[in-house]
Amino acid sequence: MRQKLDHANLAMDLAQQRYRLGLSSIVELSQAQLNQTQAQIEQASAKYDYQAQIANLNYQVAVLH
Repeated sequence: MRQKLDHANLAMDLAQQRYRLGLSSIVELSQAQLNQTQAQIEQASAKYDYQAQIANLNYQVAVLH
């Protein structure tokens, strides 16, 4: 997940630079921003799922004791 977010952040930086230089359109910049946001959401979701599984595991261990 982290690698995907790092890639999306880099792509966003490059898209912003290209847009500022007039080498790309607002559509390309918007797509890079969307990809970055999706990567952020996926990372947050993965962290939440991990924490939920840890909580479930801790609950199951406590029930067994």
